[in-house]
Amino acid sequence: MTRDRIGVGVVGVGMMGRRHAENAAQWIPGARLAAVFDADRALAARVGRDLDADTCGSLEELLGRDDILVVVIASPREFHAEQAVAALSRGRDVLLEKPMGLSLADCDRVLATAERGSARLQIGFMRRYDPAYAEAKRLVVSGVLGEPLLVRAVHRDREAPDLPESRGVTDMMLESTIHDFDLSRFLLGDDIASVTTTAAVLCHTRGAHGHAPNAALNAVRFAGGALADIETYWGARYAYDVRTEIVCANGAVLIGHQQRSRLAVYTPAGATHDLFPGFLERFAEAYRAELADFIDGALERRPPAVTGRDGRAAVAAALAGVASFESGRPADVAA
Repeated sequence: MTRDRIGVGVVGVGMMGRRHAENAAQWIPGARLAAVFDADRALAARVGRDLDADTCGSLEELLGRDDILVVVIASPREFHAEQAVAALSRGRDVLLEKPMGLSLADCDRVLATAERGSARLQIGFMRRYDPAYAEAKRLVVSGVLGEPLLVRAVHRDREAPDLPESRGVTDMMLESTIHDFDLSRFLLGDDIASVTTTAAVLCHTRGAHGHAPNAALNAVRFAGGALADIETYWGARYAYDVRTEIVCANGAVLIGHQQRSRLAVYTPAGATHDLFPGFLERFAEAYRAELADFIDGALERRPPAVTGRDGRAAVAAALAGVASFESGRPADVAA
């Protein structure tokens, strides 16, 4: 392995993992996609063939390779903590997709493993790398807009997945709302104290959806007194729509110009412009920047930009949202 080409292994090469693998193989100058692993061996073989990477038959085989320093974990969420502990224990730097774990105990095991060794752990909250969000953070930190007081966030997916009723809110909190819990912490520079979550079934075809809630409103209170108002909605149909507003004492910042291109068409029937169909398109640049920064950090041995503590805090907020929905009351975020 040469210093300027770090070997990367990707664990889990479904939609998200394949994007990480493509970025490592094609877009990151300092990276070399060395190998992939997926429990679906046919899928792993296809991705390895497409991207000219080796295919491993097990996680242990991938971790046993001397040419892999960085491991990207994008497997189903129930495997995140176990696989991260395995990779960190072998001294591999780990970029771990969210959620970090399904419980705070899982998160603590991952943190303890990372802190015992010298391997770096970063959680995959890629939105922090989006140019608009990064500039918003810079403006807030600069103080030019005054004290940040309120975050309003919208996260709408086009499709509502077919889930049993028991999983609707849990999946929303751990897969979607968790991004806005993290972003609100990031933008306000404070920890979440409590979450109040209301959820409902707002599906176009309720029967097919199994009556699992697919919409949630989350009222978030921060330790320092700031507030966040977060909407999560699966089934918007018109587009993938993510927007954020940060209201400060002397101004506000708005993120979420949803035009995929700058082309607008004007006709007698009205004006039209295109929208983003999904998160891979909307945050393509952010995913590349995230992996590029993590690879550079592996070379420079500097602390990761999104820490395990950030990942744990987001899981704690997500679990508080689930608890609030189930109890019908505000839920404190566990320390």
